Amino acid sequence: FFHADPHPGNLMRVTDEVYERTGCRLALLDFGLVAQVQAEDRDVMINAVIHLANKDYAALVDDFINLGVLPVDCDRPKVIPLMDKALSPYVKGGGAKRYEEEVRKMYGMDGSVSGSVGGFQAMTQDALTVLNDIPFSIPPYFALLGRAIVTLEGVALSGNPNYGIIMEAYPFVARELLNGDRPQLQQALQELLYGGRLDGEGSKQLQGRRLASLLNNAMGVVARKDGEDAAFVDLEAIPEDGVTSGDAVRYLLGRNATSLRNILRPEVENAFDLLSRQALRKTYTAAQTLTPGPLRSLFRAVVDPQDIPVPVPVPLDTGYTVQLLTPKQILEIAAPKLSREEELYAIALIDLAKETFGEDAAKLLAGGGGLYPI
Repeated sequence: FFHADPHPGNLMRVTDEVYERTGCRLALLDFGLVAQVQAEDRDVMINAVIHLANKDYAALVDDFINLGVLPVDCDRPKVIPLMDKALSPYVKGGGAKRYEEEVRKMYGMDGSVSGSVGGFQAMTQDALTVLNDIPFSIPPYFALLGRAIVTLEGVALSGNPNYGIIMEAYPFVARELLNGDRPQLQQALQELLYGGRLDGEGSKQLQGRRLASLLNNAMGVVARKDGEDAAFVDLEAIPEDGVTSGDAVRYLLGRNATSLRNILRPEVENAFDLLSRQALRKTYTAAQTLTPGPLRSLFRAVVDPQDIPVPVPVPLDTGYTVQLLTPKQILEIAAPKLSREEELYAIALIDLAKETFGEDAAKLLAGGGGLYPI
């Protein structure tokens, strides 16, 4: 349910007393023009803002198909470049004037006669391609939704000429993604954190930098890409002026990150298993090196301490039994050696801890506890 006519006359700043009671700074008036968006379409729109802000036009085509704007059999090789030309200038913000400047620059309209003619011809050809070759339709509520967005954007541009509604909305949609319990939002969050769909087309490993970046985004700190794409979100970057580790942990444990915690629970269990195995094996190796050299040589002249069996209780379905196991055997049972894939995952976790929580946290996760190098 949304207000479709939020012009300045229909917006009222509330008193401090109302703000303290409700947490809202603005009140909407005159509900003569309103409309509804179904929850399913709202979820797709959240996905669309995420994909648009990250310049993922291939995924945005799927969003437009799900919204009924494009047909399932649309010509993707034609649609994606046109999306780039039409939407990239809009994401940069600045309203209609800035959009016109960006479009002129894109089509080479530099003020010269040849540039203007050539650019106009190219732009006309793209417009004809959209009209003739790409069948599209506009859902009924889109007209009112577009009116509301344009009106709000106009209010914002009057205060900030460089305002860009997509990028300003990004922290909000990031928060919706982290807390949404609906299947489509949870799937979108998984795709974002794992770098692709979990059906064999994407990575099955959690992307730690994306997790840290998304937490920062949800808390209002957004890292941008470099170069020509500086207006877009960089999912792989952790902002230099990002939130503190304490704030990130509090947000992660708070009520606004329920969906994220559901996804991370098995990851946390897996990380604890890998890092505890790694720490135990490093501790075992370190304990051997701490034994004085002459004493170690004396023991090994008789028998290697690692080969001396000791009684160990082993649980059974009906109770316990005692087996004689050497320290090496106990280590291999309690902390099997990490596979290559597990080692890479553990290294990624340590790197993420270093960037997010600092050097000491990374050393602790690495099993050194600050005493041994990583």
